[in-house]
Amino acid sequence: MRHRVHKHMTWNLQRPPAAWLAGVSCIALLGCGSGAPNLGQMPADALYARGIERIEAGKWDEAIRSLEQFIFQYPTHEKYQEARFRLGSAYSGKNEHIMAAGEYSRLADDFPTSPWADDARFEVCREYTALSPIVMRDQQYTVAAIQHCESLLAYYPDSEFSPQARAIITALSDKLAEKLYRGGEFYFSGKAYDSAINVYEHLLTTFPASAWAPRALLRLYESYVSIGYAEEASQTRERLLREYPDSDEARQLKGAAGAAAR
Repeated sequence: MRHRVHKHMTWNLQRPPAAWLAGVSCIALLGCGSGAPNLGQMPADALYARGIERIEAGKWDEAIRSLEQFIFQYPTHEKYQEARFRLGSAYSGKNEHIMAAGEYSRLADDFPTSPWADDARFEVCREYTALSPIVMRDQQYTVAAIQHCESLLAYYPDSEFSPQARAIITALSDKLAEKLYRGGEFYFSGKAYDSAINVYEHLLTTFPASAWAPRALLRLYESYVSIGYAEEASQTRERLLREYPDSDEARQLKGAAGAAAR
């Protein structure tokens, strides 16, 4: 499509108007009259220091602009990798967790032997953890957080962040197990015992170490009792008492058995 030429435009195409030239100068200087510095002309150390100072001041957008300019302009500087890490932290401070995770992930992939690599992988784990929603919502970010924490443990088993990563995996696995358990409860309360059994079995297979496992076993036992599967109920009861003897659910079964004996 051709662009319309307005008849009232009378600029000399050989000589742009002064106002246009002034506008270009303002753009080139990144902020005509605003006091904003020309980041492209700042020395490396000053530009990096500006980015860090803006992070400390919580001025995330200014930090991002400064660090992005530093990364673009000074790729061989000794602070290059750290600047990329700090850029991730600026996005995190702005609560742009996906952007932060992307910056950290690319840093770890580009420099897997860097001193910043395990830090970056752990931060990816933390950024996705921050996105993990309440239990009954979709848990894709929870799964992603677990996977990235597992990547840290796989690539850097001796990292100082390994204990924290394991703690996050445990907590988020419990969240996924709770989601399954609540799904099983929906079927159990509606007396759809076959469906409930499938959900509880899936929970026990996927998250056997979860705090929700003994609860699932108790419900599984009660489901089998409700549909008259005596052998399966007995096996489930024994499994609960054997694998989780100190759980409240095991004590509940023992108490019920004692009351029945009396």
